[in-house]
Amino acid sequence: MPRRTRSTATDLPEVGPWARDKLDRLRSYLSAYTTILSKQAWAKTVYIDAFAAAGRAALRATEPDEQAKLPIVDDAQALLDGSPRVALDIEPPFNQYVFIEQSPARLALLRELEREYAGRRQIRVHEGDCNEYLTKHVAALGLKKKGWRGVVFLDPYGMQVPWSTIEALAKTGALEVFINFPLGMAIQRLLKTSASFNEAERRKLDTYFGDPNWFDVVYQRQNADMFGEVKTTKGKDAARKLLGWYRARLKRHFGHVSPGYLVKNSVGGDLYYLLFAGPNSTGAKIASHVLGGGIRV
Repeated sequence: MPRRTRSTATDLPEVGPWARDKLDRLRSYLSAYTTILSKQAWAKTVYIDAFAAAGRAALRATEPDEQAKLPIVDDAQALLDGSPRVALDIEPPFNQYVFIEQSPARLALLRELEREYAGRRQIRVHEGDCNEYLTKHVAALGLKKKGWRGVVFLDPYGMQVPWSTIEALAKTGALEVFINFPLGMAIQRLLKTSASFNEAERRKLDTYFGDPNWFDVVYQRQNADMFGEVKTTKGKDAARKLLGWYRARLKRHFGHVSPGYLVKNSVGGDLYYLLFAGPNSTGAKIASHVLGGGIRV
């Protein structure tokens, strides 16, 4: 439940009410994950939050559908436990937690969280870029051989997770990922109707997808007109086709992938799809159940 409290919310990320749906689904999956793995004597488990933020988030005051349900208190902000606290409160717990963040102010709050859970949870707070940490450090640890298994939550605010990071995590053979695929809130903004990209936009999309073939998924070349000009336009149902193509790539690298669960904002606009990918069929079945309901692709 959101809580209403006096808080200096300037250091906290602001989220809409739809974030609660995402976090509830993450909580359900993590609970099932640790319940299963805790019965395996050989297994050690880790939860990695690549965009950990501050541990809590402020519910955006412009969302009247949620704010109206809360009592009015002067100078108060409605707060929601973020993904770090969701993961820390799971029983049975993970053996280790890694929270990655770049903002100094939010790192300070994460370190307060570390002190709050001292003696109950083993937490490592890492300052820096998650992509560098995941590809150069985590991927080189040989987790599978050491008996470690884990879940990485990739919940960026845009297109900050390139395919190189996804591929490095898949190669570990030990990590599952929950991914925010930002189709509505970021990718679609670059996918223009006429495919008139500048060099920076095209490079950004190539880096994110790790394969220039995304272009042929989204765009169609029409027959030349009487002047010999060939037009390239966005194909019908381009967004759904792009999601299917991305899911197929995840499946090739991880082995298993869930349907995509569409998260919408409070006025019905498409934001992003939640996706699971991992090396274990049981995990995929659980994730597909957890991500059930709503609009799935």
